[in-house]
Amino acid sequence: MLTVKKKKELFRIIALCVAVISILVLPFAVFGGRLKNTGVFALSGEKCIDFGIKAPVNAAKSAIVIDARTGNVLFSSNADEKRGMASTTKIMTALLAIESCDPEAEFQIPAEAVGVEGSSVYLKEGEPLTLRELLYCLMLESGNDAATAIAVCLAGSTREFAEEMNSRAKELGLKSTRFANPHGLSSDGHYTTARELAIITAEAMKYPLFREIVATKSYKVRYNGVENARHLTNHNKLLFGYDGANGVKTGYTAKDGRCLVSSAERDGMFIIAVTLCDPFPTSTHKTLLDAAFDSFEQAELALEGEITAEIPVINGESAFVKATNAESVSLCLPKGSRTELSLIVPESINAPAVCGETAAYAVFSVNGKEVYIINLETTASINEKKKSFFEKIFGD
Repeated sequence: MLTVKKKKELFRIIALCVAVISILVLPFAVFGGRLKNTGVFALSGEKCIDFGIKAPVNAAKSAIVIDARTGNVLFSSNADEKRGMASTTKIMTALLAIESCDPEAEFQIPAEAVGVEGSSVYLKEGEPLTLRELLYCLMLESGNDAATAIAVCLAGSTREFAEEMNSRAKELGLKSTRFANPHGLSSDGHYTTARELAIITAEAMKYPLFREIVATKSYKVRYNGVENARHLTNHNKLLFGYDGANGVKTGYTAKDGRCLVSSAERDGMFIIAVTLCDPFPTSTHKTLLDAAFDSFEQAELALEGEITAEIPVINGESAFVKATNAESVSLCLPKGSRTELSLIVPESINAPAVCGETAAYAVFSVNGKEVYIINLETTASINEKKKSFFEKIFGD
């Protein structure tokens, strides 16, 4: 039987244990849970939303039109069929080059890049050209020799560069794309889909240098050391006759047929179209781009700070923290869409709360389909309420 003295000693031990547990555990306990900061995403878990509208094309074997900013699919037709992509391959070549090297870096043209089959800018062995100059040769005149020069200069060989292209494709989450070379000459192990080529293009268009090059109609670079002696003309006919056209790349081989990736901006919309194996690509893309601009619009979902939520704070110096959208958000939507907003807000969060932390979400639905989520970030930091020793042991 415990004596009074032993009972008091046991009580002190229990009290000390409770205090330690309270100090360690309470800061992490949350009623309703702290939301994970996952960024803007679709509730479906996919990278983008597909509006499920069939592309208005007849001749193209595969086609897709996407919103360049979000990746949302406006139209598509056989967009996941694997096909050769001919010289539209060079979009990935340029993307990888821009990401890995200073555009002003100068190279001596290697022997491997001289006399490459197919389209050429007639590079000379040993002639000096910067990466920027090679990129213009690559994207305007579609020089297979320029693609080879970039690959050899940056990776040591076309084979090693192709492996780097494949690694970059994996980073983008692509599962149906494989590169065997940097230029696009037909090969059994060289393919993509319209959907995945659109994703590659959207990534490349994030870079100002890439956008500058693919929107350029003509350009001059050095020829064997002579300034402005090599005249380049962009093969993309849309740049010369379609309102708002600003890119991106043509392609053709006898096996893969005619391929085209185009982009255009108009009325706040920025869209990318892709067709693979299409006998009339320029005409098809005019139809696709026109349909997108006629059927969709850039709709303002929320101005900065327009969406707000108040969240109770447990054990905080303040009882509530405000969360709001830090940026304005607009989305390319079908004209006449019915937009609805709902909030996902936890019952409470635990102090401390850090300013700028994602604490809630705003979910936008279009015609009953959830299509977009906006993070709501806390607008202030809330420190943990200081408690006395006895409060930590026995509670408030």
